[in-house]
Amino acid sequence: MGPIQIETMQQMLAIVTLLLGALLIAIIFNAYRIVKQPTLLLFIYGLFTLIVGITFADLVSIFTPDAFIIVWSAVFSRIVVVLGLCVMAYGVLRG
Repeated sequence: MGPIQIETMQQMLAIVTLLLGALLIAIIFNAYRIVKQPTLLLFIYGLFTLIVGITFADLVSIFTPDAFIIVWSAVFSRIVVVLGLCVMAYGVLRG
């Protein structure tokens, strides 16, 4: 497998991750509508941020070939992942 094939596979897996994440968020939101517990809503916000952060660098590489932007999108992606994990932890600890 060449580097272009691996990059294409990463991009396809990022799209699958987004779709599965959206499904999981929809399931948790349905649970939130039933129990009306605000900590679930915080957990959903954190999970959304986490999923976007995980896939951000791969999605940017789909739309731009610029290596400088791809490197900085990876850095930004890690920051967003940390923020998402912090929001999720806050939601759980607040519960």
